[in-house]
Amino acid sequence: MELTNEKIAEAKKYNVKIFPIYKLFAWDLLFYYSISFLFLTQNKGLTASQVLFAEAFYPIFKLVFQIPCVNIIEILGKRKSLILGNLCVAFGIVVLILGPGIYSAILFSIITAFGYSIKGIGEATILTDFVEGQEHSRTVYANIDGKGSSYWYCFDGITAFFCGFLYVFNNYLPIILSLISAVIGTLLSFKFLPYEDKNSKPTLEETRSFKAYFKDLKVAFKHIFKSDRLKALLLFSGMFYALLTVRSTIASSLFDEIGVKEEYFGVIFAILTIISGISSRYQDYFHRKYRNKLLTYFSLTFSISMVVIGLTAIISHSFIFTIIIVLISYALQYIIKGPYYTLQKRYLNSFTTPSMATKIFSADILIEGIFGTLMYWVCSFLLSFTSTSIAIVMLGCVFTIGFIFVLDYMRTRIGLKPEEYKKSDIYFTEVH
Repeated sequence: MELTNEKIAEAKKYNVKIFPIYKLFAWDLLFYYSISFLFLTQNKGLTASQVLFAEAFYPIFKLVFQIPCVNIIEILGKRKSLILGNLCVAFGIVVLILGPGIYSAILFSIITAFGYSIKGIGEATILTDFVEGQEHSRTVYANIDGKGSSYWYCFDGITAFFCGFLYVFNNYLPIILSLISAVIGTLLSFKFLPYEDKNSKPTLEETRSFKAYFKDLKVAFKHIFKSDRLKALLLFSGMFYALLTVRSTIASSLFDEIGVKEEYFGVIFAILTIISGISSRYQDYFHRKYRNKLLTYFSLTFSISMVVIGLTAIISHSFIFTIIIVLISYALQYIIKGPYYTLQKRYLNSFTTPSMATKIFSADILIEGIFGTLMYWVCSFLLSFTSTSIAIVMLGCVFTIGFIFVLDYMRTRIGLKPEEYKKSDIYFTEVH
């Protein structure tokens, strides 16, 4: 049945309504991160270093899958691609549950990397399509995305609260509940109404020449990287993602090191996640209050808090004092994490068209994959010969120095008025 402009508008309006509910279940794994370290070390027999080694396959393969995933999205369409991505995430959890040892952890990382590669590009661009043409579309985009993020953080906080107790009752129960949540997210992705014009999408025959397609995509990336503004944003994004990507595993390893009981892992992560959920609702407040200083405050507060966490765990001999300082520092990190992803998309999505947005988000995920992979390897190496607390101090110091240099590079390239940018920074054209 042919989609008229009226039907397309109705479909987009309906899709906007259900997007936050979809994101609640599908944005990231529920029932998982607060107990993943315990599950992998106690049930799959991995060491802390091996956990990070296995998790390193996730950013590696997100990097590998980016180019074919762009092709898949353009062939299947964004809605069908989201369905495929969610199916892969659910299948990855099944492999983790049934597979043996480190091999199941590695396969889980690879399969979910494929799923989230599609979802990472598709979810950002499909929401851009939904709000296209609306007044103040960037603000509408950020508000809808932020609402969905807030739902996820709050629900993840609630589920995480019980995860530790569920884990003690049955080690596999939280993972099974994570699978059920992924299946619900998959079913919700089916609920999005079709809105794309089938006649405007490339056919399989038109895109079968991968050599020609990759050549076009390579030119597109060259076009993106000519923008000093985007280069600065992508560099910062890669560094910050590197910290965020190992945050949960490193925190779990530290809690284990300082003697936190298993059943309280979930309670701690629940509180931290709820803090993120609350702060994510105020992403526009952070943007308006701090403007071009926001990324400076976010990055340096995050990296310096890592130094505080590590030094406290090393020096303090009081468990109560240690846990208070550590939790306050992690709370600061989660306040930052809450609005960061939405604001990052908002900045990357500025001065571009929906069609070019796919290429820009793909470039961002490629950069994040490189930095995330290096971070996993470095952390795995550090934990193979030193304690978690010392590794956190070392990483915090290195990233604090690194952010100072990156922020100085960004100073003359980010946060300018539109008329102060070069044309190559804010005008993007399609590549043919």
